[in-house]
Amino acid sequence: MRIGIFSAPKAGNHWIKCLLGQVYDLRWLGGEEKPDVVPEEFQAWIAAGGLPDDTIFHQHSRFTPAMADAVAAAPAHLVTIVRDPYDAFVSLYYWAQEKQERGLTHGRTRPRDAVVGKPLDHPDVLAYLRKSYGVNLDRALAWLQSGRAIPVRYEALHADPAAALTAVTDQIAPVAPERIAAAIDACTPDKMRQMDPKLVWHVRSAKVGDSRERLSEPHYAIFRERYANQIRALGYAVR
Repeated sequence: MRIGIFSAPKAGNHWIKCLLGQVYDLRWLGGEEKPDVVPEEFQAWIAAGGLPDDTIFHQHSRFTPAMADAVAAAPAHLVTIVRDPYDAFVSLYYWAQEKQERGLTHGRTRPRDAVVGKPLDHPDVLAYLRKSYGVNLDRALAWLQSGRAIPVRYEALHADPAAALTAVTDQIAPVAPERIAAAIDACTPDKMRQMDPKLVWHVRSAKVGDSRERLSEPHYAIFRERYANQIRALGYAVR
């Protein structure tokens, strides 16, 4: 059994990885055990037999038919998790602050670095939202619409975790309800933070609707102007 989760950042990748890993007793594959997000490197690694059996991983690689083909040929099951773009943006903002504070930038400069150390409504944060955040929406939408990955919604996992997780496992390999319940219990936010030092700051509020408490009209105006079509296509309401 192998499972690959391909989604945009801050969509709940660690949560669905934990849940499915617990259900099927899979080892998390991360760090230097797998290549970075460059599709060609990842495809070559899989083709060379680099993906071990009984493992699960997540990647933020963009969708391409070649990438989906390579993962499927491993063979591995493909899953994608989708989250409200407003909540995902807030989560990304706070994650960037934590990453900088912990000195985990690894010397790479990325557009999201412009938000570090600045209030959520700072002009530089708004500029990042306007100019660069759309990449994440496009990535999420491409995997969702590809038909190559089993979709699950972050909000559905919160509302009814047993039903949402069962809908995914039924398409991979059906399991008893007891395994679903045990996985849900093992993957609460508090327990996940204890699994890995990185998850202490990767798993922040782990809730639905955080953006409603933190975003303001300037943010909403940009979302409406720049990303209304993507938001609707992803299945969410434009605010």
